[in-house]
Amino acid sequence: MRAALVERPQTPLVLREVPLPDVGPREVLVRVRACGVCHTDLHLVDGLFKTFGYDPFPLIPGHEIAGEVESWGAEVSDLQRGDRVAVYWWHSCGRCRCCLSGEEESCLEGLAKMQATGLTRNGGYAPWVSVPADCLVPLPPEIEFAAAAPLGCAGLTVYAALVNAGLRPGRRVAILGMGGLGHLGLQIARAMGAEVVALTSSESKQEIAARLGAHHVLSAAGRDFGKRLRDLGGVDVAVSTTMDFQAMRDVMDGLAPQGTLVLAALTAGRLPIDPRTFVLAQQRVMGSFLGSRVQLQDLLHLAVLHGIRPLVERYPLEQVHDVHQRLRENKVQFRAVLEPE
Repeated sequence: MRAALVERPQTPLVLREVPLPDVGPREVLVRVRACGVCHTDLHLVDGLFKTFGYDPFPLIPGHEIAGEVESWGAEVSDLQRGDRVAVYWWHSCGRCRCCLSGEEESCLEGLAKMQATGLTRNGGYAPWVSVPADCLVPLPPEIEFAAAAPLGCAGLTVYAALVNAGLRPGRRVAILGMGGLGHLGLQIARAMGAEVVALTSSESKQEIAARLGAHHVLSAAGRDFGKRLRDLGGVDVAVSTTMDFQAMRDVMDGLAPQGTLVLAALTAGRLPIDPRTFVLAQQRVMGSFLGSRVQLQDLLHLAVLHGIRPLVERYPLEQVHDVHQRLRENKVQFRAVLEPE
C-alpha cells in the first residue's frame, strides 16, 4: 500500500509502499476512508515534536480518521467487518485518576509518555491503520466519512471546551476565529442552545458564519469588539481558536460577570491578566484539550440531531503535498480531508 511517510523531521512527506500494519491482539485494522489534515500534522512534519523529546520518525501522520473495520486481534470481540467507526486518537493508560474519572484526555501517563495515532504511531495518511480497539467509536450512518473525520479532533476540541466551561442553554457564547475549529464551534454551541456570537476578521467568513447560524457576527479586524460584546450584554463563554493574543485580550474585555474564556488552541506565549477584573467579576480563564471518548460519541449524536457538519475540501491521498502547502499558506478555509484509494 502507498502511504505518506515522514522519514525525518523537516523533510517532505514521501509516498512510499509500506507493509500492511500489524494487528496486535487488542487492536483493530481500519480501512481509512477519510483523514482530516490538522495544523498539528504540519508541526509534526516540521519536527516540533522532536523539540519536546519525541522522535517517532519514520512515521505516517494523520489523526482525524474515519473508516471501516477490516479485521481484529484475538482479544477483540463485538465487531463486524465493515463497521463504520471514528478513531479516538489519544491513547491513555486507563489507570490514573483522570482516566478512571472519564477524563482520559488529561491522562497523567499520556501527557508524560505521549502515545497517539498519527503523532507517535502510524496514522491515517494511508489506506489502512491499526488502532487499539478501545479507541474506536461507532460512526452513525447519517454522517459520511469525510464529514466525520474532522469531528474527531477539531470538532471534539471545541465541543469539550464548551462542556468544560459549563455552557448551558440560553447563555451567550463568543467563538473567536472561524477556521477549522471555530466554524464547528459555532454550530455546536448553537446546537447546545446558546446565543452565538461569531468573531472573525475575514469578510467572506462573516457571511458563512451567518449562514451557519450565528446570531451575531462581529468583525475581529478592529480592536473594539470587546466593547461591542459588552454592548450585547457580555458573553458567558468565549472560546478562542486563534493564536492572536491581542484578540484574546480583547475578547476578555467582553466577558460578562462570572464569564469564562476557554483557550482551545495550543499557542506558545503569555496572556496578561489583570487580577482585579477577574476577582471582582469572578471570571476565569481555562484551557481545554481534546475531549473524552464519551464526549466524541456524544458529539457524533449531536451532529446527527442538529446537522452539524464541517466544511471540507476533499483530496486524494496523492495530493498530500499540495494540501500541506495550502494549509501553510492559509488557503484552506476550514478543513482539508484526504481520501485514500
